[in-house]
Amino acid sequence: MNQQNFFTMLVCLMWCALSATTAFANDAKCSALAVATFETGGSKVKIESATPIAATPQAPAHCDVRGMIAPEAKFAVKLPTDWNQRFYMVGGGGYAGNLSLPQMNAGLQKGYATATTDTGHDSQKEPLGTFAERRTDNPNADRKKLDYAYLAVHNTAVLAKQLINAYYGSAPKYAYWVGCSTGGRQGLMEAQRYPEDFDGYVIGAPVLKVSGENMRGIWNAQAVATGAGALNHDKMPLIAEAVYKKCDGVDGVSDGLINDPRKCKFDPLKDLPKCANDTDGKDCFTAAQLQGLQKVYGGVRDSKGKLLYPGQPLGAEIAVNNRSGWIGSIGGDGGAGATFGETAMRFMAFEPQRGKTWTWKQFDFDKDPPQIAAFSKLIDATDPDLSKIKKRGGKIIHYHGWADALVNPNMSVEYYESVQKKLGAKQTNEFYKLYMIPGMFHCRGGVGCDDADWFTPLVEWVEKKVAPDAIAGKRTVNNAAVMTRPHCAYPLVAKYKGSGDTSKAENFTCTK
Repeated sequence: MNQQNFFTMLVCLMWCALSATTAFANDAKCSALAVATFETGGSKVKIESATPIAATPQAPAHCDVRGMIAPEAKFAVKLPTDWNQRFYMVGGGGYAGNLSLPQMNAGLQKGYATATTDTGHDSQKEPLGTFAERRTDNPNADRKKLDYAYLAVHNTAVLAKQLINAYYGSAPKYAYWVGCSTGGRQGLMEAQRYPEDFDGYVIGAPVLKVSGENMRGIWNAQAVATGAGALNHDKMPLIAEAVYKKCDGVDGVSDGLINDPRKCKFDPLKDLPKCANDTDGKDCFTAAQLQGLQKVYGGVRDSKGKLLYPGQPLGAEIAVNNRSGWIGSIGGDGGAGATFGETAMRFMAFEPQRGKTWTWKQFDFDKDPPQIAAFSKLIDATDPDLSKIKKRGGKIIHYHGWADALVNPNMSVEYYESVQKKLGAKQTNEFYKLYMIPGMFHCRGGVGCDDADWFTPLVEWVEKKVAPDAIAGKRTVNNAAVMTRPHCAYPLVAKYKGSGDTSKAENFTCTK
């Protein structure tokens, strides 16, 4: 090709690209949404913008709609030009308060119309649970609490479908939910309260019992973040070494993973080194520190020893990149466990509100737990009756890392078993599968095979009735897979066949 022909072709390509971009920029259907009128759940909707967006490496060309559902729930809905006739909504994290825009791209890139909500408040202006504080300059405090609990997600899902119908002229054939942590709880809440909103759910590490988790965060902080039992994270390698020495081989193979922490009996008082003369040292633990650890593992209890909430499973003590899975959650200054628990108890859990001068050190495990029953009923996603999901053909894939120190993995097991008890084990397995991942931290990370595609098997299950069996997982270090492992549907676990490389999935099988 000579230089003149090349120049002509280049000009043509640039003109075609510019023409396509200009044509999209003048998308009349998108612009029309900015002046359209919508309502959801009895709440008025204000469309603040409807903007045609040209394709980028991160996302295809789409119509970006932003606005607010009264009183203060902001939303974003993205409508791709090349639509696959499906809807994909993503959840939030922590106390939410922001739009999960990056997470939307995973669905948008595949042609899904996508949506997200900040659940009714702005975390930059009202961090943590302060959005629920009743004060003169926050007249919508109670509604914000309701929106955060469940309503904003539902209203946004309903509105997104209205926008889809207005833009494309038809409703989506299928609707999917994808979320981890708070996003996992939001998805389960949708399945329990509004089963008509979605056909399929990816539920990751859900904080399904917020009331209990906040109480556990405070319990752990009182045990090992203050007083004589205070534990510096410098001692985490000692704990991790002892735990994995005792528990790694319980499943029949020493592979750096604890397959099911419940099968290992670890006692800090017996299995950790005690300091001589009870004088604190870097290679040992004082009696108070050991008793504090026993409380962390033993669970939240009242003064009579009654278990109020499960303790921390074994396995999260281990470090990845010199950072233990406990850091930021348990020990040290109490981390997110203490911070999240304190803000919930100040502004959300009690009537009347305890207020901003109350601290986690004041929580009374005899008197206070009964007083948060109404909060639990509002915000916890614990209803085991998923019969309406099953009846309409909906499917749920639920996963949780056994080495999660931020959100107790026992919650996921207990909830799944409660559904089995309600609907029957066989009937539950027909629409709902739980995957417990050895060695995985909160949502991702850890020493387990945390990298897995949960969404594709869900779509196959919903649309083609192909139920997932084991789901392939891998652990990646420096862009290379260092371990693969089948993730088995609970209660099955991956068992070593007895020969071959323990880092290879083909040498494991799912078994009871």
